[in-house]
Amino acid sequence: MNLFRKTIYSLTALAATSVLEACDSFLQEYSQDLAKVETWEDLDELLVGEGYFQSGSLDPENGSESGENIDFLHFMTDEVTMTGGIDMDISNYYDHMFPYYTWQSDTGVNNKFNYQGGDEETFNLLYRKINVCNSVIALADDQPIHDPKNDPIQKRRIKGEAQFLRAFYYFMLTNLYAEPYNPSTAESTPGVPLKFTENVEDIEFTRSSLKECYGKIIEDLTGAMTNLEGITGQSIYFADKRSAEILLARVYLYMQDHKNAAVHAEAVIDTDRSLLNLHTVSKGSPTLVASNPEIIFTMGSYEIAYSFHNFKSWYPEIPLIEISQYMLGLYTRDDLRMTRYIGKTERGGYARAFIKYDGFSSTYGKWYETGSVFTLRNSEAYLILAESQAMLGKDDDARNTLKTFLSKRMSGEYTLPQSNEELIRFIREENAREFLIEGHRWFDLRRYTVDMRYPWSKEISHPYPYQDNYKFDHFEWYRLEKNDAAYTLPIPRKILQFQISLGSVARPERKLYDTTYEMEYEDDEDDDY
Repeated sequence: MNLFRKTIYSLTALAATSVLEACDSFLQEYSQDLAKVETWEDLDELLVGEGYFQSGSLDPENGSESGENIDFLHFMTDEVTMTGGIDMDISNYYDHMFPYYTWQSDTGVNNKFNYQGGDEETFNLLYRKINVCNSVIALADDQPIHDPKNDPIQKRRIKGEAQFLRAFYYFMLTNLYAEPYNPSTAESTPGVPLKFTENVEDIEFTRSSLKECYGKIIEDLTGAMTNLEGITGQSIYFADKRSAEILLARVYLYMQDHKNAAVHAEAVIDTDRSLLNLHTVSKGSPTLVASNPEIIFTMGSYEIAYSFHNFKSWYPEIPLIEISQYMLGLYTRDDLRMTRYIGKTERGGYARAFIKYDGFSSTYGKWYETGSVFTLRNSEAYLILAESQAMLGKDDDARNTLKTFLSKRMSGEYTLPQSNEELIRFIREENAREFLIEGHRWFDLRRYTVDMRYPWSKEISHPYPYQDNYKFDHFEWYRLEKNDAAYTLPIPRKILQFQISLGSVARPERKLYDTTYEMEYEDDEDDDY
């Protein structure tokens, strides 16, 4: 649970029966003793304790995780590479990420291709959160208006927060388990199952269309903005109107509705133009922390940061994962993010470590301050606005928006492209640079493949390290092809056993294409980390 969000216990026991242990119950109601929900405080506790994502910690030595996160989202991208640094026993963590990192057709297999399951946990978790939101929204509407124990403003706030969270969870589901949004085919493209009532329904669920899914997400976010209007957010760990509006701008961007995306992104900026000035941040200092002035909302935790450190103090140890060479090549030496987001490990001096979040191993422990997936920042509003302006042919406006943003990111001169296509490419690369390991990249790679103006895709290769007697033995290499069907995750096998009506995507079988037996860890002695 996030240490900055109040700890609640009173309704947790009542909610225990809602944990979705049976895989056929992912869309059942959030079961609880409704008679015990009497005031807005009860609803608030329920939403805080069970509706929001909770933070936790990760121990790669045994693969244990104590929080709620979607860590595998980072491993599917071109952002990270597994190093083979396995002096510590992190085989469980590697094994858990294997089917995602190598884009397997069945995300429930281990690195020996034996089915072990576990991939249904994220699917069930998101729907469990949605069911909590369904109950909170219904109960908020049912509370007596004139009851002195029910503050109408607080009820409106709680309902708005629940609408925001439900929209966020459905947004994640559609971008994990449905194809990217193509305006010309969205009406006939399967999305995910939708359920907005708190009632138990013993039926076989089917997928709604992708267009309907996005329409409902927009409806929830619009409702959240209305209900949260004029209400000051309690902290960055609670949703407010700006949280809903920036997520709405992202949704419109993914739908390629650039006019509406620009309207909402600009509204977010007009309310608060704060940007973290990297000129004032020293090398090695974490930047994605609670004190960052541009964070609008965050929940969950940043457990992946652990794997970029080399912890053992008595001898240097290669980190478990590193920033890919491709991503490193996107930064120039005049880019302050080159030394604030990426750097060398504190012990051993290994390059290509991710220091944007937790900095060095000596500062490790702030995993609970921000989330690696559910974080919304002003930076996103600037880049959504710039991309939308460029897509609408307003290139000069897009360049001006970029100049404002880049003044906080660049230390030297830079030149912005003049042609529209090159400007769009630059903005896409800015998204990659700015939101490194924040859960954006996989979704961006997906949406670029169906862009109606400048479609783009790339080939990605990942080496998976195998060990023998707790030491590196060899890499096996896997490749994601351009426009690969694997950009959409399959419905987990255990879900389909009980809900065969959901169907699944035809994710191709993934074969290794190369094997190497030497572990090379590159380090540029002339770099400026």
